Amino acid sequence: MEKRNLYIEKIEANLAQYNAKLAEMRAKAAEVQADMKLEYLNQIEKVEKMRDNVKDKHEQLQQASESAWEDVKSGTEKAWNELTEAVDKATHRFK
Repeated sequence: MEKRNLYIEKIEANLAQYNAKLAEMRAKAAEVQADMKLEYLNQIEKVEKMRDNVKDKHEQLQQASESAWEDVKSGTEKAWNELTEAVDKATHRFK
């Protein structure tokens, strides 16, 4: 159970970091020229949807029974990896 709680806390901390990164991206998008702004905003919305998916998985983790927890964890890790990759790509494009 302690391992489960630590994993859930880790997800929460990482989500907070990604929320901060998304806020930075939105601020940068506000500063770019109009032709690039749409591309930036589309990229941000894509990442936000992935973040929301991880949030949903996080909620499922919190509510999962001990027997179902490992299955939910596996889905959460997949969603997390996709989010990490998308944030990395978006961050690179925003530089």
